[in-house]
Amino acid sequence: MNPIFASALVPGWGELIQGERSKARAFVIVEGSIWLSYLGFNYFGNKLEQSARSFAIQHSGANPTRRDDDYFEALEDYLTSDDYNLEVERNASLLYPNDPLLQQEYIEQHGYFDDDTWEWDSLGNRTQYWDKRRSARENIRRARFMPGFAIINRIVSIIDVVVFAQDEQFGLDSRPGRIGVYYKF
Repeated sequence: MNPIFASALVPGWGELIQGERSKARAFVIVEGSIWLSYLGFNYFGNKLEQSARSFAIQHSGANPTRRDDDYFEALEDYLTSDDYNLEVERNASLLYPNDPLLQQEYIEQHGYFDDDTWEWDSLGNRTQYWDKRRSARENIRRARFMPGFAIINRIVSIIDVVVFAQDEQFGLDSRPGRIGVYYKF
């Protein structure tokens, strides 16, 4: 197999084909570290999010059957569902200033009532909830960077295979009377 394509598939495979075991080992270790980091960040991000939601249910009386992110974001931003609903009412009056029926429909669609109401038992607990959600978001954001690092690892491996090949497929021609660049296929 062509070392360039091998390095594009699995970083280090092209180096292994060329007999560069130590370089191959380094690229494989980096690739493994990248994917382990991806899995770890995703796992801990999701665990922290679950922990934050359980915390919110315990300390604010949030609805445990709700699964949508909008609901838990509102819990993060408002001390009570009444505060949130007041904001929804303001938005409804701004969006539909002369139509009370549309205002009421908007409030019913976007507000949280009945089983979906909440009230934090303390500002400190709401802050702790916000902190847990921030940590969860940060871990998930870090996980999203890992595929980019895997692509960079492949590019570096390909460059290593092309530029530092033992049979010098690419180089400068500096023989007497000649100056140029050559590439062997």
